[in-house]
Amino acid sequence: MKTYTSRVVVVGTGAGGAVAAALLAQAGHEVLVLEQGRRYEPEDHADVISSFTRMYVNGGATIALGNPPIPIPLGCGVGGSTLINSSTCFRPPREKVEHWDCVDWELFEKSLVAVEKRIHAVPVDESLLGGNYTVLKRGCDALGVTIKPLVHNLDGCQKSGRCAFGCPTGAKQSTDRTFIPDALAAGAQLLTEHKVTGVLQEDDKIAGVTGLCPSGTFEARGDIIVLAMGALATPAFLLRHRLANSSGQVGRGLRIHPASRVAAEFDEVVDGDRGLPQGAYIDQWRDRGIMLEGISLPPGPLLSGLPGAGYAFKSLAAQRRNIATFGVMVSDTGAGHVRRGYLGAPFTAFYQLTQTDAEALRYGMARLGELYFAAGAKRLFTNVAPMPVVQSQSELQRFEQMPVKPGSFEVMAFHPTGTCSMSVQANKGVVNSFLRTYDLKNLYIMDGSVIPDALGVNPQLTIMGLAHHATTLLLERL
Repeated sequence: MKTYTSRVVVVGTGAGGAVAAALLAQAGHEVLVLEQGRRYEPEDHADVISSFTRMYVNGGATIALGNPPIPIPLGCGVGGSTLINSSTCFRPPREKVEHWDCVDWELFEKSLVAVEKRIHAVPVDESLLGGNYTVLKRGCDALGVTIKPLVHNLDGCQKSGRCAFGCPTGAKQSTDRTFIPDALAAGAQLLTEHKVTGVLQEDDKIAGVTGLCPSGTFEARGDIIVLAMGALATPAFLLRHRLANSSGQVGRGLRIHPASRVAAEFDEVVDGDRGLPQGAYIDQWRDRGIMLEGISLPPGPLLSGLPGAGYAFKSLAAQRRNIATFGVMVSDTGAGHVRRGYLGAPFTAFYQLTQTDAEALRYGMARLGELYFAAGAKRLFTNVAPMPVVQSQSELQRFEQMPVKPGSFEVMAFHPTGTCSMSVQANKGVVNSFLRTYDLKNLYIMDGSVIPDALGVNPQLTIMGLAHHATTLLLERL
């Protein structure tokens, strides 16, 4: 067994772990970073299929069990899910943060600003938004709806349309391109393909972690342990080893932002896969918990989600360049939970889409449909079982009025949070405002699991900001 010793051991290189590692190393502390995946370079992002098999947990087949079952894609590699996300950077709503009663907004905002500067998070130019944006903006202009470019962590985007499969040009400023290099430049040690499976516990603290690596087994000892394995893996790990759960809240409160999409067929060529896949957003219905965000896919994944068979499907596939897509995301009112993995899995997630959220999804899809028809769409594809194809405004009205059940929808989710939530009360949360666990004085959690409720926006920047804020406070204490 290999043994490593460091002042700080960070498990995970995603949005939270990478920020913590960089700040701690830059402050002069000895930092060891453990990552279960490999490190990739831009030239490694060759094609969609290999990206799924190499850079996604379970080859992209991570699913929350329920009706309907909901895929939750997670990244596996240096960079975590920042490696395969859409590079969208929303600040968390201030009213949400203040409602948590855990974080001082003024101090937190300083961390957000620092993170934004490091990852080059700026509103993108319209020239990068592509045909998906062009056709929908036409519909928005016709109906008086505002559509706005998103903020992205990009530098030198070449419009590859491959954000979700690893940026082939290195333009996406994911943590493997920013905070991890910062940590290494400051002296941190990174060990890839080191999967943490166990703990070394001593009284009221953790002495280290154990796991598997290509050469066998290892243990990594540290004075401070930072878990940043993600909102599904972190709570399952704690439950498996019966850690930090005196509140009974570990694994509870899973929020995922249930999402679906509407595809629209036009007479004109759209080429939606050229440009930023998630370039623009519409928040006109945010008071109903609905966010509309651009989404586009390469031809293979796009066509696999469209209805039809035989000649009808072949005809549709031949028109793929004429298809535009946009996504609907709901700030969920329900919550799921995570358990330690069954049948050898690292975790098992359960989530039941509520009737309220299903109807919110349908409402958002109907609004998208109106915009698409106003833009000149010939027909819509909804992936809602009772009515997968909508061919007119009158049919769209029927779509909005028909009875629906949660199981009628094809749903995906990309933003798991809430499963080790922070709270100012030890009996209601897993970590305090410093992101230190209440039960173990040297164990910190810095990933999406600490966010107490559904944000309503993509959480990447929030996770980075919380890790930056908590690490800054930790450094003051050290």
